[in-house]
Amino acid sequence: MPDLKSPRIVQVTINVADLAESITFYRAAFDAVFNEEISSFQFGVWPSEDFFLLTVAHELNEHGKHDGPAGVSRFGLLVDDVDAAHRRAVDAGAIEVSPPADKLWKPRSSCVADPSGNRIDLYQG
Repeated sequence: MPDLKSPRIVQVTINVADLAESITFYRAAFDAVFNEEISSFQFGVWPSEDFFLLTVAHELNEHGKHDGPAGVSRFGLLVDDVDAAHRRAVDAGAIEVSPPADKLWKPRSSCVADPSGNRIDLYQG
């Protein structure tokens, strides 16, 4: 693992209305792999700077209970091409919240909502 220069978020927990629908969406939109054992979508591999877990809240099972937020979540993903990632997410079932746009204070970005209403900010890498 490369030297850590500052803290970096590596896990966010979301609530989903329909797990099967969410698995289909995140796979189609972002090539995320769902790991049932840890109830998480895995981005990148461990150890690497790309490693990130998007964990689905769940009731008590053999791995314990993982509480989610009180409502929907909002998180950001760094992508190679915001316009392409935004289109792919919408094509996979996301609702457009804000189209890709350039801002003076941040990289090109957009926002979509997944099928459960969680907001995903997409940022140009």
